[in-house]
Amino acid sequence: MFRWVAKRYYNRLSNSNRRTTDILKNEYEIKKFQHMRSAEKEVDFKFDPNFAIRGLHYDFNNGWLMKIDNMANIQLNTVHVGREPIKDVNEIIEYHKGRHIPPEYLNTNMFQLSDLFSVPQATLLSDLVQYFKDHSMSFHPRYLSDDVKHAARILHTSEYRIGGTLHMEVMKDISKYLERSPKLVGYIEKLRKNGKKTFLLTNSSLPFISRGMSYLTSTDDWKDLFDCVIVNARKPEFYRSCRPFRNANEPNWDMVSSFVPGQIYQGGNIKDFETLTNWKGQMVLYFGDHVYSDLVDASFQHGWHTVSISKHDYNNKMFTFFFYQKQQGAIIHELAKEIEIRNQASYRHKLSWLLCLERLLNEAQSWSKDHYTDELNTLLSEWQSERKQVRIELKTAFNRSFGSMFRTYQNPSFFASKIQKFADIYMANVTNLDELSLDYVFYPSRAYMPHERLVEEVVDSGQIKHISE
Repeated sequence: MFRWVAKRYYNRLSNSNRRTTDILKNEYEIKKFQHMRSAEKEVDFKFDPNFAIRGLHYDFNNGWLMKIDNMANIQLNTVHVGREPIKDVNEIIEYHKGRHIPPEYLNTNMFQLSDLFSVPQATLLSDLVQYFKDHSMSFHPRYLSDDVKHAARILHTSEYRIGGTLHMEVMKDISKYLERSPKLVGYIEKLRKNGKKTFLLTNSSLPFISRGMSYLTSTDDWKDLFDCVIVNARKPEFYRSCRPFRNANEPNWDMVSSFVPGQIYQGGNIKDFETLTNWKGQMVLYFGDHVYSDLVDASFQHGWHTVSISKHDYNNKMFTFFFYQKQQGAIIHELAKEIEIRNQASYRHKLSWLLCLERLLNEAQSWSKDHYTDELNTLLSEWQSERKQVRIELKTAFNRSFGSMFRTYQNPSFFASKIQKFADIYMANVTNLDELSLDYVFYPSRAYMPHERLVEEVVDSGQIKHISE
């Protein structure tokens, strides 16, 4: 049973204000980039929130933006050069000798845009590539990416430990970016009343956290919701380093020998944290929204179970949960929208027809082996063409350029595979768990190998009540 719960505060806008955040960041990145490059003429880019999705890969060598699957195979119709699809997919196939990206190339020549700000970052990269192409300007995609990353660091970091330009802008008008969340506060209080320990862990600064949490919880006593509060954690280094904790309220050089309720600490490392709290073992449930900063080291190095949270809003990104039982979860905003689309009658109909076409193609190919006719061959060609069209329609239902962030046709996307690997559960909102009892047990669904699927799926469906051996 989970006994300790922690939340990680991070700059995340409410769902209704997500577009405002993306536009704000994109505008700032462009301004910083222009300033950094000393451009003589200002470029008036307009942010398109519907272009990119989270989890895309950017190719340093070619400037290609693309989605790949769990086996690093490229979904060819997602490859973009700038804002336009690549004109000849054979160029990709020739470059990689197929659709597969070798591990060495993937690790050294590509990077994945997987966090909250990956959507505006991917859009900005594409806009810049398109601009340079349209104006016949010489550039190298790797240097372009480096400059955009540097601009993003300017937005998020500061020499004064308050936060970057973006944090300062948010603090000027906190109500523009945050929604008060009494339901979330009520859920934390419920956990604490039932004996759970809670703590908050964030990479953000104390001024930013304090301002946001006071607004979010509607009280200046927000620290009472947590047994421990840690700011400037420097994740993922928090899981790997030996950096000591320091008192954030009154910075000094004293060693932190215990966590005092009501006090706020900064820095630190996971080893000292477990020693000071005795919250260790397999009793921590950890909620995060960034696969690599939040979930990988917590899962691999320390055995925490994880929950992936995919919700693009500041209210949820402000927190990372720990129930004591070292499990991890991901909070993913896009999940809610994906489920909504998948539940639409038009989508279900198209998916059903696609699966039917694929069954027909499999059966017809077996039949044509011994009963070949021109009519059957023509029918197979028609079905193949229709299958291709239906697959495109299912893709564009989620996003016209890149499709679903969780799927590349029949396979999970590379992003989805990381969620599956590092998160025990994932959801769109932390408070979804409030619908469950605190002693609820998640029993995993059975995963089938191809040779198991037919019989066992029929058994699971209840169509076969008894099988005699």
